[in-house]
Amino acid sequence: MSDLAFLVDMTKYMADLNVKLQGKDQLVHKLFEHVVTFIQKLELIQTQLDLKNVVHFTVLSMRPADTVQHEKYSELVSRLIDDFKHRFQDFRKHTDVMKLLSNPFQTDPREAAAKYQMELIDIQNNNDLKTAFSEHDLLSFYRCYVSADNYPNLSQDAKKFFALFGSTYCCEQLFSRMKNTKTKSRSLLTDEHLTGSLRIAASTVGANIDFLCKQIQCQFSH
Repeated sequence: MSDLAFLVDMTKYMADLNVKLQGKDQLVHKLFEHVVTFIQKLELIQTQLDLKNVVHFTVLSMRPADTVQHEKYSELVSRLIDDFKHRFQDFRKHTDVMKLLSNPFQTDPREAAAKYQMELIDIQNNNDLKTAFSEHDLLSFYRCYVSADNYPNLSQDAKKFFALFGSTYCCEQLFSRMKNTKTKSRSLLTDEHLTGSLRIAASTVGANIDFLCKQIQCQFSH
């Protein structure tokens, strides 16, 4: 029963992480932060298991102490930590760049790569950009305020950074809406019409109804 209790608690931790990794409009640096946070929690849990402390196990802590196999569970958590570190090792190589691009105002230019140093000094001393960074989301900030002419390296690398798909949410959402759009009762729907319907359903750009109405020529009765 203690094994089952341990599994229930660990499954709850994994499910919480899964929820944090879902959803739209999440950039890869934010998702990696969730993963790093989860690994640190696992390392804390492993250390406490070595000390025979199960304070962070809601279900396992209710089991009799003499039935809890602390060494066994510590080894399992250690393997889980190693698996996470191995799977996300490529992201760790780019940690510094992700931190720099996610907040260029908190990076010391002297510690940054040479190609960023002069641009960071310029951007950190621009009060207008500081205000824009605090008032807009990251995508809008780079798209509207960090020009390729003034900040070529930051602008170019930011585009590569934002192009990374942090999750499969967009793809899953599109397939779900396609399933709801192309049903048995709409079997005559052509591929062209399906593409248009999905584009409208998945787009975050609102329709300009007033502009569209002005483009339509009304028929006047004689």
